[in-house]
Amino acid sequence: MRPLRLLPALIPLIAALAWPSPAPSQDSWDVMSQRFDGVWVLAVPVATARQTVETAVDEAVDAMNMLLRGVARPMIRDNTPVNEEIELRFRAANNIYVRFDNRANYTSPLNGTRRVRTPEGDPMRLTQRFRGSNLEQVFQADNGTRWNTYVPLPDGRMRMDAVTNGDMMPQAMRFSLTYRRQ
Repeated sequence: MRPLRLLPALIPLIAALAWPSPAPSQDSWDVMSQRFDGVWVLAVPVATARQTVETAVDEAVDAMNMLLRGVARPMIRDNTPVNEEIELRFRAANNIYVRFDNRANYTSPLNGTRRVRTPEGDPMRLTQRFRGSNLEQVFQADNGTRWNTYVPLPDGRMRMDAVTNGDMMPQAMRFSLTYRRQ
């Protein structure tokens, strides 16, 4: 019965998380659109980006028990492609479109969650929102969550900070890649 006693205390938290966020002002939408709308290409050689991701995979897998490492490493590596091109488009009705290479594309309302499918056809939830001057994407699947945070850089480039966390991962996988507007 103990969990039922906690329910009244959790109701405000649940309501806060479920309550829809207000629509952005037209000014903030316009600023973010100018900041991020466009096609972005890797600003580093593909081999360098692949090595960055490979290092992040190794660090995350090294924290696992030895029996899981051999299975987890190729699975995490296969689910973490290097995106050579990312397209971000700010569309009508506060919808944001994102395309990763020619592999996957998604559209979701700002501050809303939409059910989408991975390129392999598995279901997941996508939420896109502004966090300060950054754009954040959250991809939630049954086996884990991936956060992409797009950070504008002073020189006009954009850094994508990626964090992946899963049920079997004792340590989150983290890496950053830099892109330039095409």
